[in-house]
Amino acid sequence: MVALLFLGACTDDVTQKRDQGLEYLSGWFAAAAAGERDESLCHAFGLLKHPDVSCEAMLDHAARVDPAQRTIAGITQMDCFGEVCGEFLQVEFDSRDAAGNEVRENALLKRDEGRYRLYWYRSDTLLAELRAGEPDPEEINAKDPEQQAYDALVARHPALYSYPPCYGVRASSSTLRGRPTDIDDIDPAAVEVLAAECPDTFCFALVGSKIATLCPTTR
Repeated sequence: MVALLFLGACTDDVTQKRDQGLEYLSGWFAAAAAGERDESLCHAFGLLKHPDVSCEAMLDHAARVDPAQRTIAGITQMDCFGEVCGEFLQVEFDSRDAAGNEVRENALLKRDEGRYRLYWYRSDTLLAELRAGEPDPEEINAKDPEQQAYDALVARHPALYSYPPCYGVRASSSTLRGRPTDIDDIDPAAVEVLAAECPDTFCFALVGSKIATLCPTTR
């Protein structure tokens, strides 16, 4: 009986935190749609760890989505995001913009002292804008199979966004870490272990139809 009560209490706590996070996120999306762009709407540490996207940019791209066409595709509680650990709630959406175009959204919330804040937000449109602003030494465009595979990977596992696609690094016995894996079978925790063992830029490549993790140098 005690064990069952304890399990019930844990379940209730998980549900309560999930509902709290969804309520906060609903308010954040409403603020974005209303034109609010204050940096206080985003987690300060999230902005510090991921300076490539401003709070204003995240709000701008969230505002492009039609609120009536935003459907929850998945909710995941996470203990860590990259190298930062704590209480995280990842919410994935299958959405559409005002023109009816499909948009995939990922929102990551961090809970501190009982309150959630938007730690990280990415969408298809935001990722496309980021790619457009990056140097492209191999002239890879949005239709490149490797880029498409990478986009699909980070859409499923946003924590892996911190590791870039491989540019100028060839998959070989000396650079390959682990085995090439089908995208459906990627384990983010296993990827983090491999990345920790790489002293240089850890990146993703496409080998055939599978995702490969590469490290340009060894210890």
